[in-house]
Amino acid sequence: MPKAHLNGIDIAYETYGDGYPIVLAHGLAATKESWDGQIGPFMERYRVIVYDARGHGESDSPPVDDAGYTMDQLVDDQKALMDHLGIEDAYIGGLSLGGMIAMRFALKYQRSTRALMLFDTSPGMGTQGQWSANRAAMEPLVRSQGVAAIMRGLYTQGGGSAGVKSRADVPSAVIDFLKRQQQLTPDGFLGISRAAGDATSVLERLQEITAPTLIVTGDTDFFRDASIEMKRRIPAARFVQINHSWHGTNIWQPEKFTSTVLNFITDVEANNPVAGEGEI
Repeated sequence: MPKAHLNGIDIAYETYGDGYPIVLAHGLAATKESWDGQIGPFMERYRVIVYDARGHGESDSPPVDDAGYTMDQLVDDQKALMDHLGIEDAYIGGLSLGGMIAMRFALKYQRSTRALMLFDTSPGMGTQGQWSANRAAMEPLVRSQGVAAIMRGLYTQGGGSAGVKSRADVPSAVIDFLKRQQQLTPDGFLGISRAAGDATSVLERLQEITAPTLIVTGDTDFFRDASIEMKRRIPAARFVQINHSWHGTNIWQPEKFTSTVLNFITDVEANNPVAGEGEI
């Protein structure tokens, strides 16, 4: 497992394939393995870079109150990894927390963003100040029962909104994702939760994004309304709703998700207009 020492910590990453790079950032409590369903199809045409954000997976997890747990630092971690790999520009994508990273990356590093892909995400959590109020209850639970104690209900109960009636109906990729969450450190989860919750929304800045943009959401994703609002702020973006999908369209509907991304990139490369709305 390659690691790079960047911004004071070790960041674990993987690269697959050759060609123009795609850099993908995962969601809260996820790891680089959450992209496993896309690696094969993407690497046939592109160089795919996935990594564990600080506090996640095999990357370092500083103590919960470490000053590095901020959205700005997560953005700069990604840029440092790209510099380490000699990548000047790329297709930049992210899901949930990763989408929050991606859109802030596109705002700060416009020349490094050939196209932007935002999946099941929001310009801001809108929970500023709630971290301090919730920490007293959340931290003991996470430290005693693990990260999955909090996240499991989000995906299983939320999955019911996507037509899932029992555990047997949950895709195996979602089950694997939930199992991996139990391996995450409490410090990393709590630190990144604070960073995401306290991050200032960039909704009012989205019109500054100049890169071709794809916005994808599941029909029952809790960030669906935020995705619709992002489309209003970036009218030239392509908006795609993937039906029968809860949060994490790439693991609930991997084939639809992957084809949506590849079709978008194909149009970007052909200099075709990308604006539009649709559902599949």
